[in-house]
Amino acid sequence: MKKIVLLLLIGFSSFAQKAVYNKTNIEGKFKEYQTKSGNIIKLGDTITISLPRGENFTFITQGNVSVAAFMSNKKVIISKIRSVGTSKRGFKTYLLFGGYGFSGYIDYESALETGEIKDPFTSYK
Repeated sequence: MKKIVLLLLIGFSSFAQKAVYNKTNIEGKFKEYQTKSGNIIKLGDTITISLPRGENFTFITQGNVSVAAFMSNKKVIISKIRSVGTSKRGFKTYLLFGGYGFSGYIDYESALETGEIKDPFTSYK
């Protein structure tokens, strides 16, 4: 019986469709992320990295290391959307991108707030 429940929980978290800002309470992979402002980011969407606040980015990492400034003004394609955490400390959703060695992780809300990424829902002229 325990195995069946465990398999159902794993299956549910593995195939969840949408992570929602501040409401996702499971670890897993998702196909969409609903941002704090209500916009939807999907797998395959493009995010433009902006400028770091210092020498390196704070909310964009690769291999648990802050990404260096050479990533400034690069466009990355979202390859995965993943939520990690625990019920005690909470859950955080990250947008993942590839193409530069290790997978890159973007803490979307924090990176957007600090200007480390450009808002994909605002047109720049």
